[in-house]
Amino acid sequence: MARRATVLERYRRDPVPTLTLVGADEFSPDTELPDPAKTGDASPEAVRAVYDALHVDCGMLSAGAAAWFGSSRPRNFFEVGDTPVTKRFHVGGVPVAVILFPPLSAGGTPETEAPTPKLLASVLAAADAAPDAVIRIGISPWGFEGEFAVREALEQRYHLLLGGGPGAAFAGEVNAQAPGLIWSRADKDGRSVMAIDIMALPEPGVPFAWEWGLSMQAQEVRLTSAIPSDPRMEALAAGKAVR
Repeated sequence: MARRATVLERYRRDPVPTLTLVGADEFSPDTELPDPAKTGDASPEAVRAVYDALHVDCGMLSAGAAAWFGSSRPRNFFEVGDTPVTKRFHVGGVPVAVILFPPLSAGGTPETEAPTPKLLASVLAAADAAPDAVIRIGISPWGFEGEFAVREALEQRYHLLLGGGPGAAFAGEVNAQAPGLIWSRADKDGRSVMAIDIMALPEPGVPFAWEWGLSMQAQEVRLTSAIPSDPRMEALAAGKAVR
């Protein structure tokens, strides 16, 4: 986590607007791994302090994570139940809609399968309800298989799909079957940050295909020992007050 803070600070130093998003599987209640890089044995209060200091713009909380935090949930993190949650931003003057997808279980589907037609329809309707957004971003906990199965349908409404759950991690993919959708998947074990640069914006009502290196690029930043830890974050994770 302390290395993640260093990476985010580097991006924020550049004269380019940023939007920091956190998706599924971020917190220990959503995994079976007691990973110190995520929460480890830290208290909800200490974890909240860390995430507040990271200045996350929008983050997803599963029901389990929300219950774990209780009244100590981090700022700008939202619990997602049976319906999508939409949050709106202006990033460098550009209107952006971030839509948090319900879990597959909301449609009665196991996490290794595709979303039900009703669940898919709900996230498509959420995108339709934000027609003024130049960029629409979906944050999904559906896993690789679930996201792969519906990516062509999502491409008709979304410009970015930030995936989570079971399956491979990758910084960004633009597929020939869905050229208008950047699909990125987080590392479930918290070992990297996925950085996506948007260099050109789609025009409303005009068919749009992302082009690597021209309108977008993506990078997986591995949180290795080559990245120095932010000592302030280390202190916060240890439950120490920091001024």
